Amino acid sequence: MGLEFTNIPDRSGPAVYIFGDGTTQTELRLTAYGKEIDALTPDETQVVFLDPQRGDGLEVKEFYGLMSFPCVLIVMDDDTINQQWSGSLPQADQVSYALSQITGGMH
Repeated sequence: MGLEFTNIPDRSGPAVYIFGDGTTQTELRLTAYGKEIDALTPDETQVVFLDPQRGDGLEVKEFYGLMSFPCVLIVMDDDTINQQWSGSLPQADQVSYALSQITGGMH
């Protein structure tokens, strides 16, 4: 599906949505964090950064009723959340492992 109400391009397979808390320092840290997740996952895995205070980030936050930030979601093609971490983020390899458990079961 791909959350049709947003402007986020959709790819097949699970996507990683990373929400900051709106501060520049957190955004810079989360950008590096997202790049690490991206490097640990297959090329087709979509890693998306979202600001919960505006634009698509606000729309997605409201759609899922998210309350605690920073936050990481693994979102499936049918827009369901497979995994969610809030407040304290997991290590990038934990997110990669969770993705491998999903994609390994999709073959």
